[in-house]
Amino acid sequence: MSENKKQLFLWHGENDYEISRQVKGWLGVFEEKYLGINISIFDMKDSRSVVKLLPDLKNALQVNSLFGSNKFVVLKNFLVDGVSEEIRELLLNSIKELSEGFFVVFVEAKEPRKTGKIYKQIIKYDKKKVAEIKKYDLPKGNDLIKWIIEKAKEYEVVLSPEVVNLLSAMIGNDLWQLDIEICKLANYKRDEKITTEDVNLLVKGKYNDDIFQLMDAISDKDKEKILRLTKDQLNSGASDMYLLSMLIRQFRIFLQIKELTKDGDIPPVVIAKEIGIHPYVAKKSVYYLRHFTLGELRSIYKKLFEFEIKMKTGRGAFELMFDLLVAEL
Repeated sequence: MSENKKQLFLWHGENDYEISRQVKGWLGVFEEKYLGINISIFDMKDSRSVVKLLPDLKNALQVNSLFGSNKFVVLKNFLVDGVSEEIRELLLNSIKELSEGFFVVFVEAKEPRKTGKIYKQIIKYDKKKVAEIKKYDLPKGNDLIKWIIEKAKEYEVVLSPEVVNLLSAMIGNDLWQLDIEICKLANYKRDEKITTEDVNLLVKGKYNDDIFQLMDAISDKDKEKILRLTKDQLNSGASDMYLLSMLIRQFRIFLQIKELTKDGDIPPVVIAKEIGIHPYVAKKSVYYLRHFTLGELRSIYKKLFEFEIKMKTGRGAFELMFDLLVAEL
């Protein structure tokens, strides 16, 4: 095996979007160089029959086969607990001696146990610079903002800072959905400026479901649930300012709808068109508005607005101020 050419890879982490792109890129290079033959992809989670899996694995990992020694094998979820010893031994024996043109990629959602034999073998090759171990974390905060901006460039669309922040707040770091939504916005307005109104009209993000769970907790005055859901949001990649802007936006929508419907009920479809929001958001907002009086909405919105000013001027920490806000509900 060449000392300068990497042939064994372990890519792991929650960011399966970037891992998938990396695998796809390598597959493209291999197909172009070796005419696309001898590519095998296995996912232990999708393999119901070990009896059938074993001969297929053996064939894929056999170097000197009828179709040549140039092979590219992707093995997903094979380094987790529950994999049979027979399969582990097959994989271990296959990677102990990697011949020229033979590439193996292990893909794992979590970092494998460091005591595993296969992991130890990969470590040995990594020290010799012929293997690569790389962790793919999901972007958070400023890294997520940069990711959205770069993805927009790929689709040749320019997003204003307001639009970028809104997408970040609505979807978080679900990169698969962000890709879809940015593509959708790019196709909707080619060579035109994307506005926050466009996002509200077209995008139904993770934000919608999460924010309404939070609205449910707020309307029930369930303080423990409010704090838990907020912590979950922060842990999932949303920054404190994006979370605050998300709450402010929702209560602004509540106030707009409350004012619009003070003289009688109006269908959510009409509300959505009137104030420029997604019909789904309008429908859910109408449902939750039953739990708030106009006075309560104005009071909460005022506190959130004051909260935002303090955050932007550096006169308070998010968690402390949010705890005080929740205590007053």
